[in-house]
Amino acid sequence: MTTETKDSKRSVTTTTTTDVVDAPRGFVPAVATLVVDSGELAATAALGVTGDVRTELARSAITVLDAGEALVKSGFAVARRVTQRVDAAAADLLASVERIVGTSAGAARTTTRDMAQVVAGAVNAVVAPRGN
Repeated sequence: MTTETKDSKRSVTTTTTTDVVDAPRGFVPAVATLVVDSGELAATAALGVTGDVRTELARSAITVLDAGEALVKSGFAVARRVTQRVDAAAADLLASVERIVGTSAGAARTTTRDMAQVVAGAVNAVVAPRGN
């Protein structure tokens, strides 16, 4: 193939020649070409499969991380609810203990007052009997 170009300012002609190379003919060149083409296809397929594996591994890792994150969130939600329930139970228990202590203190005061009256009566009966 021959291409000619002329520069308009100068009167110079440049000629470029490109030879078209025909594919080699024969059994050995055909086998060599087949091997090169097969190697290229195998390399392209291997790179494609590697890219697919990388993509799927990345998706799997993200899925595992998302599942782990959801599991941790659930764990904290359960811990929060358990804390609320323990706090409510502790508040109820404390109120009950307060009532028991208050009732016991009142009963102790009444018992002490009654005991003081019994002791005072006994002492009076022994020390100053009525008939004397």
